[in-house]
Amino acid sequence: MAKFRPVRASAKRTGRPQGAAGCVILMLLIMVGVMVFLYLVMKSNANG
Repeated sequence: MAKFRPVRASAKRTGRPQGAAGCVILMLLIMVGVMVFLYLVMKSNANG
C-alpha cells in the first residue's frame, strides 16, 4: 500500500512587504514632527 504524504509548499522565504520601508520612514517623520512641535510650544511658553 502506498504511503501518502501531505503536500508541502516549496520552502520560500517570505520577504518583507513592499511598503515596509515607506511606512518606517513615514513613522519616523511623524515622530520628528511631533518632537519639533513640542519643542516650539515649550520654547514659546518659556518664562525667560
